[in-house]
Amino acid sequence: MNGIMAAVNALLLGIMIIYAVLVVLVLIRAVAGPRVADRLMAINMIGTVGIFLMAVIAVKLNEDYLLDVCIIYAMISFLSVVILTKVYMGVHEENVVKRHKIERMKKEERQKAAEQAAEAEAASGDDDEWDKLLRGLE
Repeated sequence: MNGIMAAVNALLLGIMIIYAVLVVLVLIRAVAGPRVADRLMAINMIGTVGIFLMAVIAVKLNEDYLLDVCIIYAMISFLSVVILTKVYMGVHEENVVKRHKIERMKKEERQKAAEQAAEAEAASGDDDEWDKLLRGLE
């Protein structure tokens, strides 16, 4: 029986080491992720791996109350990712609206400049006609 318990303890220790390595790799992804969505997913994955680690520790130490802590931590992790996603989406929508306003203002400025150029050209064209008429009268 001692051999089986030693094998189980070794297996649980190996699982914990693998999960610890995964946490480090996911943390690197969270820092280096090119987009905010990648970072959010990495943070969610760190929470999930943390829950797995806590569950393995609960089994290894034979402490049932740690499983209750895992469930609570899972709920908190889920809610935090939902809240962070909502905040990110709000900021993203705000940036899109600002971008559209800037593009609309630039378009209006170009239209005004084109109208002013057309008016100036038309006014200069009228002056040319008046000049021709005056030269013809001389």
